[in-house]
Amino acid sequence: MLRSAVAVVLGLAFTLPASAETLTLASQYDVSGTNTDGSKYTGKVSIDVISDATFNIRWDIAGSTYTGFGMRMNDALAATYTINGKPGLVIYKVGDNGILDGLWAIRGQSGDGTERLTPQK
Repeated sequence: MLRSAVAVVLGLAFTLPASAETLTLASQYDVSGTNTDGSKYTGKVSIDVISDATFNIRWDIAGSTYTGFGMRMNDALAATYTINGKPGLVIYKVGDNGILDGLWAIRGQSGDGTERLTPQK
């Protein structure tokens, strides 16, 4: 029995990844997006990587600042934020040249918005 348990543990050690892939994001992005009513917005986004899978995010748009927390899994990122006391969620897909294309929503509101983060050079 002990020999079988050891074999299973050793087998898992060789099949499971040792750690998550390192999260590589730019620290500064230009943001452009569309609100749920179709109006457009632009601004700046700052990202501070915390760990291999987590990050803090800050949007500066039209004189307002919004902060959030996010996680990454493979080529998808998700982040939470709060607007006027209501929680929101954005999901980004990592594309070519590090561009992040996202879809966002706010709890209790109809519709969704879009957002593109382009790394600053």
